[in-house]
Amino acid sequence: MEGIYLVNKIAGITSYDVVREYKKKTNLKIGHAGTLDPFAEGLLILLVGRTTKLSDTFMNENKVYEGIIKFGFSTDTYDLTGNIVNKLDNFKIEEKILDNAIKSLSGHVKQTPPIYSSIKVKGKKLYKYAWKNEAVEIPERDVYINFLKYELKDDELYFKVEVSKGTYIRSISNDLGEIIGVPCHLKYLKRLSSGLFKLGEETKFISLIDYAKSLKSITIKPYLEPLVLNGIYLDERQTKLTCMFSVYTLDNRLLAIYEPFKDKYRPLIIFGENK
Repeated sequence: MEGIYLVNKIAGITSYDVVREYKKKTNLKIGHAGTLDPFAEGLLILLVGRTTKLSDTFMNENKVYEGIIKFGFSTDTYDLTGNIVNKLDNFKIEEKILDNAIKSLSGHVKQTPPIYSSIKVKGKKLYKYAWKNEAVEIPERDVYINFLKYELKDDELYFKVEVSKGTYIRSISNDLGEIIGVPCHLKYLKRLSSGLFKLGEETKFISLIDYAKSLKSITIKPYLEPLVLNGIYLDERQTKLTCMFSVYTLDNRLLAIYEPFKDKYRPLIIFGENK
């Protein structure tokens, strides 16, 4: 069945381990809306069948995480799985300094991704440069970071943060340590939500039809029906919505899902006659 699986990924496995598991279950094309590092846990969105066409849209949504940053030593991967590169036994973190550091990392800022990542530079994934100890210039990214809450407990910072697409929580952790002058690493990470999708204790399935019915919608005139079924772009004459929406006929048949694209609206999924 085509649709969306909201999976609570456990720590210790890769996102692709989960994808492979569900591919065997469904025997259909499976995609995702953003992976999690093996050590991380939480919400993993799997897309089945034609729902994979919504992947880019879902990945562009902001995500919310909770985690723990441990002070005292940093690692080459910026998390608990890496090799220690810097250690400090005696340190004290001043609340005011911590607050100022977090403030400097908040909002629309530049961020350098970790070298242990799958981002490609000059056609090669960054972690392959790291494996061979090759120097590489990692380009900065424009990201958005919003700390929803945080609390320092001894040598650990418990936090909840909302971030934009492409933001690395591991880099937030490493940057924070560099700013306050105390090495640290990301000890724990859990994704709580992605866009409107939230983490639940059990796996949840949303069928593609049900998802389409949950969207805002427009109704088109009969002469447009064959054009929509053939993938025509719509424009402001049909709607002025600024979000993804479903298209229905006058007799309430679901025809397609569209999204804004430049100054028009393009089809993402066409359902057909759906009688």
